Formats: sequence, structure tokens, C-alpha cells
Amino acid sequence: MSTPRSLLVFTMLTSITAAGCKSHSTVKAEAHRSEANVSAPPSHPIGGTYCLETFAQAPADTRAVHFSYKQSEGDGSFKDYEGDLAGDKLDSTVHEKHVATDMDRELAQLKNAPGPPVVDGFVETTRPLHETRDDRSGWSMASGGQVQGFTPWGLFIAKPNVNQVGTENLSGFDAIKYSVDTDGQSQLDKMALTLAGGLKDYSIKGTAWVDSKQQCILRYNIDYEAVRKDGTERKTHYEGDTTRQ
Repeated sequence: MSTPRSLLVFTMLTSITAAGCKSHSTVKAEAHRSEANVSAPPSHPIGGTYCLETFAQAPADTRAVHFSYKQSEGDGSFKDYEGDLAGDKLDSTVHEKHVATDMDRELAQLKNAPGPPVVDGFVETTRPLHETRDDRSGWSMASGGQVQGFTPWGLFIAKPNVNQVGTENLSGFDAIKYSVDTDGQSQLDKMALTLAGGLKDYSIKGTAWVDSKQQCILRYNIDYEAVRKDGTERKTHYEGDTTRQ
């Protein structure tokens, strides 16, 4: 599924706490607790941090790593990304299929430079991407741009419940396994995403594996179901993996 950019739009909630008289010892104790909380390590994966971007921005490594990100919609649309990172090169392939729009139909009928054909109501395209580290702008887009376009990073902004369930070794990577779900969350907990997406309700369920050293997502398997305010439903499945070649 294509994560809506509107997921980035959130209602800002401001809380105002009345300050009362406190003893010196109370203030000191609270300051100590605050420092402890700040220094505590994160107990859940950072949803916007995927290993494609993390590894691409790290020093070059001659060992090749393959990245696979897939997104499938209930209407038959899909977006597939396959990329190989080795040293100063990132070679990728993007394969997409989406429901044809009026613009797609118009482009397909052009005589001089026609767009992709419309087949059974869909448009399907495949394009290669080749980037090198010396092109800073292209390199950044090749990693960060693909993460934003093909992974469920936007869903984690909604802060579903994330709990550690174990550890595993994935293709030579030491990984921490987490369960991800929205079970037990109230409508107030979900308010940011429901407001931004014009939704009545939604659910997020799945699993994510995080590199224990660099805290980036190596693998994930996520199902997202949403009910819009008009009652229509949307079902999207995400899966991704990171493997050494």
C-alpha cells in the first residue's frame, strides 16, 4: 500500500501543568528520575529507521546486502522494491502495479511518446535504478526515498503497541524480534492517524526484526486494515527482508 503523506500531519496536543511549591529534595529527586529516563535505551524499534538507509549512510562495505520491500493492496495493486548495496553502488529494481487513472489512460493514447498501456484497468511498470555514492543527492534518494516509498514506516508514527518477544540471527545479523499490534488501544490512542487519514478505525498487526547494534529494521511482516469514514475498507500487507549475499 502506498502510505499516505497525510500520515505526517498530526494534531498537536499541548498540556499545561500547574507548578506548585516543592521542597528542594523533591525537585532534586524528580530531576534525577528525568535524567534516568532520558539516558534509558529504547525498548522498541524506531519505525522510520530501515537498514537500507542506515547501511547506505554508513562507510562503504564490500560485502553485498540485498533489500526486499513489498507492499500488496486488496484491490490487486502492489509495489515491489529489490535492491543490492555493495561498496559504493546501489543497484535496484522497482516494480509497481496500480489502478489506472484518467491521466494514465490519456498518456497511453499518445502517439509520439505513449505511456504504459492500461491492461484490465491497471498500469504496470518496471524500472531499474543505479546510484553511486559520489552522487550525494541521488545516493540519498536511492536509500531514503525508497524507504519512504515502499516500507510501512508511516504506520509506526501512529505508535502501535511494540513488544520484544525474542532474539534471532537473520542472515548473519543479530536481531531483536518484536510483535506489533493495536490491540487494546483506544480511539484516543489512534486519534492522530484517524484524523490525518480520514478514518473511522484501523488495525496494525505483525512482526518486526531489528538489528541489535544499529537499531534499524531488518525484516518485517505487517498487516494494516483501515475503515474510512464512508465505510469503505482498505487492506494492505507489507513484508520486507535484509540478507547478506
